Amino acid sequence: MIRENFLTVTQLSGLIQNTLNKEPLLKGLWVRGEITNFKRHSSGHLYFSLKDKDTVIRAVMFRGQADKLKFRPADGQDCFFRGYVALYNRETQLQFYVEEMEPVGVGSQALALEELKKKLAAQGYFDSAAKKRLPSLPKAVGVISSPTGAVIQDIKKVLWRRYPGMPILLYPSAVQGKEAVDSVVRGLRVMDKAAVDVVILARGGGSAEDLAAFNREEIVEAIHRFGKPLISAVGHETDVTLADLTADVRAATPSMAAELAVPIKEELVRLLSQQKERLSGGLVRHVALRQEKLTRLKNSYVFTQPSRLLDPHRERLARCQDKMRERMDRILMERQNRFKHEVVRLEALSPLATLARGYAICRDQEGHVIYDSGQVIEKQEVQVTLSRGRLACRVEARH
Repeated sequence: MIRENFLTVTQLSGLIQNTLNKEPLLKGLWVRGEITNFKRHSSGHLYFSLKDKDTVIRAVMFRGQADKLKFRPADGQDCFFRGYVALYNRETQLQFYVEEMEPVGVGSQALALEELKKKLAAQGYFDSAAKKRLPSLPKAVGVISSPTGAVIQDIKKVLWRRYPGMPILLYPSAVQGKEAVDSVVRGLRVMDKAAVDVVILARGGGSAEDLAAFNREEIVEAIHRFGKPLISAVGHETDVTLADLTADVRAATPSMAAELAVPIKEELVRLLSQQKERLSGGLVRHVALRQEKLTRLKNSYVFTQPSRLLDPHRERLARCQDKMRERMDRILMERQNRFKHEVVRLEALSPLATLARGYAICRDQEGHVIYDSGQVIEKQEVQVTLSRGRLACRVEARH
């Protein structure tokens, strides 16, 4: 049997989808439920399910909305969800598309603030090692605060009481409401380029809503990038904002911030006077010690009897001369003894000594020594050398 009126699966899914889209009750819904099977995809989309004690429904939150969350969703969290119901066509799966999410119980703002605080702490925004030191004597003080009200007046009063005439540069900023965030951020940019050495960010006390701007990430980021020492004095002593934690110094009140910003001029003048006296006294003592040393040097024998400087050298020279003379005498004696010894040896080897014992030396007319009778002939004249004198002889016979 062939039917002519039928729907494909895709057409059926589309019909359901169109029906859901036309139903206004399914748009802009607020639903309360517990997060389960939570997964953050690499694309940035969030996939999870909502459940209560009886039912579970699949849900998704796309990256554009997920990036705006002020807290980190997780399994087991009880939250309010705003969104709409639609059909995932590929699987004909009913889903709740979440556009906004708020935690239940501890309050969305408190939980979002705690999550932001953890995030900033992990990034090193509150590290004490990154804090800049306040200048000991600033040339000018910058203030970012409301131009009206008691805060700026208290700051001026304390600054000029402690240091009369201290230049103050005020950036008039909104400190609560929608405009506060952008206004404070602009003020920090201006003060970073202004001719001031330290800046006070201040506002009076108020409710958590009044101070909310100083917990915003935009202001915290601007404080973290700020290039000059910054004192934060936001709210009362018990109020601690993220701006306070990020600033270089936190003051309990605006008046205390002014006290931290500048020293007391009278104390500085007194300290300078004491330092001047100590420096002057030290200089006088230093000169006196040098003069005393100079006097001792002038009276020393180096200047009064300079020849005494040569005495040690003279004595050393005399000792060297004595040693040299003794050494020369010893060398001379050794040479004389050696000479006598050589003379004795020469005398022992000398032909004169042989002649002295009765021997003679016979030479021919050319002076050649005659060793053998065969060297001469009869009637040849020869010379005979004796120990004393010479004889002229003629050979009468030879044997």
